[in-house]
Amino acid sequence: MAMEDFREKIVGNFRIEDKSLLRELLAEMIGTFMLVFIGTSANVQGAMPGGDAAVATIAWGIGFMFAVYLAASVSGGHLNPSISLAQLILGNLSAGRMLSYWIVQVIGAFLGAGMTWFGHFDDLRYLGSGEKEVIGGNATAGLFATYPTAHMSTWGSLFDQIIGTALLSGLVCLITDKRHKIPPGFIPPLAGTIMTMIAGTYGSNGGFAINPARDLGPRLWLLCAGYGGAAFSAHSFYFWIPLVGPIIGAIIGAWIYKVFVGLHGGMDSIEVTKSSETQKGYQEDGVLIGYTSSQGGTMSSQYGVPPPPLPQAPIPSYPTYQTPTRSFQPARDYSNPGYQRSYN
Repeated sequence: MAMEDFREKIVGNFRIEDKSLLRELLAEMIGTFMLVFIGTSANVQGAMPGGDAAVATIAWGIGFMFAVYLAASVSGGHLNPSISLAQLILGNLSAGRMLSYWIVQVIGAFLGAGMTWFGHFDDLRYLGSGEKEVIGGNATAGLFATYPTAHMSTWGSLFDQIIGTALLSGLVCLITDKRHKIPPGFIPPLAGTIMTMIAGTYGSNGGFAINPARDLGPRLWLLCAGYGGAAFSAHSFYFWIPLVGPIIGAIIGAWIYKVFVGLHGGMDSIEVTKSSETQKGYQEDGVLIGYTSSQGGTMSSQYGVPPPPLPQAPIPSYPTYQTPTRSFQPARDYSNPGYQRSYN
């Protein structure tokens, strides 16, 4: 009984019921933590002898899937400052919430990188030969933060981040568009698939950050772990590109989806109600199926197409039958000794 009381007391002290913002911030933090922890751990394993970069790419997608599962039902599962900014511009998030999301997303990414550091400490010492280098043959900083490959220019790296994040943002708008009626439980796996696709198409150029928190959080961890200012100054201060490029790309991607898909015919829905009216649709067995719009009116009136004629149920025709009449007239046949009836 004492243990039960202790458990109830602990749960009562930690449970958050009405502070929705705090719940959302915790969800964003743990979701971003999961994303970075799984992703950077996959980077370390992929760099080990016998490791496979393709497996790391898949692991990033799976990590993103479970990260979205963690946060989606509470905060929407942004896990990315650029996605939060895009939602602000689209009118789905307030400025105060966005800034709060940004802070906890960076904190979650920082903690995720720290967990990878401690979980793979021996691996990192092996890969770096006991050194903490950002550039060179023993560099391990790129397993946490992102850096460009040698052939990439500044503009090429910036466009790489813009295009990759535009893909992410636009496709997130796609899978969360309620008109597609995708069950909420299927959205995280689709998000993970998107991440894997981007990693496979833009991963080798600069590490596919496509997320300012995913890059800044681990970069801050490198600074604290002893890599020094080179974590930020390496490759001509490359660090600003994974911050600015995703912001631009997320806005572009969201508006491309809205302009080409989201703003057109987005209010059509099928309304099924019980009614005795037949002016809006087809009535069958008391159920009215009217193709209406949330803006009022029917689809045909909204788009200038004359409504189709209501189907007329055919009136059945049956052949007429006349009941035959018979006359019954008993009679005696005196030629027959017995009595016999005759029918006319």
